Amino acid sequence: MKKSVKAFAMLCLFSISFSNAQVKDFVIEPLSPKKLYLYQTFGVFDGKEYSANAAYLVTKKGVVLFDVPWEKSQYQTLMDTIKKKHNLPVIAVFATHSHMDRAGDLSFYNNKGISTYATAKTNEFLKKEGKATSSKLINVGKKYKIGGEEFVVDFLGEGHTADNVVVWFPKYNVLDGGCLVKSVSATDLGYTGEANVKQWPSTMKNLQAKYPSDAKVIPGHDEWKGGGHVEHTLELLSKSQDTK
Repeated sequence: MKKSVKAFAMLCLFSISFSNAQVKDFVIEPLSPKKLYLYQTFGVFDGKEYSANAAYLVTKKGVVLFDVPWEKSQYQTLMDTIKKKHNLPVIAVFATHSHMDRAGDLSFYNNKGISTYATAKTNEFLKKEGKATSSKLINVGKKYKIGGEEFVVDFLGEGHTADNVVVWFPKYNVLDGGCLVKSVSATDLGYTGEANVKQWPSTMKNLQAKYPSDAKVIPGHDEWKGGGHVEHTLELLSKSQDTK
């Protein structure tokens, strides 16, 4: 009996280690020299590993995160890496919607005294799920100016979720589309359990009308380099409508 218990315990430990090994460490790449960076984290959904694209902005006052790592175990590691890389602390976190790969667990940052931002709708969803809400509300459409840098958080309409927002960095001609925008490598719309697939196409049209056609658009998941992400999202939406 003791051998069986010990064997079972070893199997559990092996399973945990194997599970953890499936999730890669985050990757950081520059979107513009020394100021705007993309960081890619990984998580497992339905037994398959996916990447999540997010961004951070280096300002004179500190670093602003746009969304959090998919895995909570990487929250502190990412902050430590940013501190070492830029010799600056994370001073704010902006969530682009309520899911784990975006808002995650804001209590981690709230407890450290880091300002967290989300829309009223995102906070509504977080509260319903029993999760921590942001310490401050995002003023949609406002130009935020922090430490010599600027950005705008915008709501263009429902799509992937009812609360999905995008972030525009005018100085760098970069649009963080979050999960509203699908990658050119995506073969479907992904998780649509909280999506408004009917309104999504018009929201994408709003995006096209508002931002420059030559802007670098960052999709929420998968391959982010190159262009065509917005157009491919519209194609996937069109195919989705055709199959109904």
